[in-house]
Amino acid sequence: MKMLEFFESLITIFNKSTLAYHQYLDAGKTFHHAQQLKLYNSNALKLLIENQQLLPEELQKDAQSLITHYTEWSQKWENLAAEKEHQPEDVFVFANDVTFPRQAAQNLEAAYQKL
Repeated sequence: MKMLEFFESLITIFNKSTLAYHQYLDAGKTFHHAQQLKLYNSNALKLLIENQQLLPEELQKDAQSLITHYTEWSQKWENLAAEKEHQPEDVFVFANDVTFPRQAAQNLEAAYQKL
């Protein structure tokens, strides 16, 4: 994968993830919407892990911040999901100390805009 293709894919996932997160909040934080958010976050994590080496040195820390966030978020999501069989309308919320690194995402988006 080339850097431009990587950035295009990542920014698309960021946008879909942001939309899914707002839908999750607006719909009462239901399991159904949490599943959609999990899908996008998993895709972003996989893309970052597999293509981080394409990024210039100055963006490596940003990529790693996102990888750390998505990894910890996914572990917490999976732990809560394993506690019981959730129905689509069930509230699905867990505490997460590692908040989304917005600045890291913005730095990657800014680098994409410069290409």
